Amino acid sequence: MQQTEWILSHAKENPYTVGEIFRLNLAREVFRTDALDYWNQTQSRTTTGRPVDAIISPVAPSLAPPHDTTVSWTYTSHWNLLDYPAAVFPVGKCTVHEAEVAPLLGCPRNETEAAVHRQWAEDPGRANGLPVGLQIIGRRHNEEKVLAMLQVVERALNEHS
Repeated sequence: MQQTEWILSHAKENPYTVGEIFRLNLAREVFRTDALDYWNQTQSRTTTGRPVDAIISPVAPSLAPPHDTTVSWTYTSHWNLLDYPAAVFPVGKCTVHEAEVAPLLGCPRNETEAAVHRQWAEDPGRANGLPVGLQIIGRRHNEEKVLAMLQVVERALNEHS
């Protein structure tokens, strides 16, 4: 909700002109072309000679934040910009030992990290039991394949947990 409100207020306060929209769409398509080229080049690094089928990555730079406190959505918005389908799935639950938290937090390198640190430094124990999630991302127009690959990943997780 917080991100949606920010985007809508930004668009209302700073509407784009037709020319700006055209330039942004062009830049988006260049970005998408570069990303597709990079993905296709993975064929030179696989044993099959085919590009990778999917990417598995984190969903966020931290554990699930308390409601309405998200400070970063870059781990998912990247795929939205590319129009690549993704599915989020749990891989376990967080177990926090409060004495271990302070050394792990270290020194934040930017405001996003500082905000995340503040969320967990105040009450590290509230992270106990939170789901830890990853996402599987597929190529454009491959929603069904992403869901099929997700079933394979979930089966493997269930067999080894």
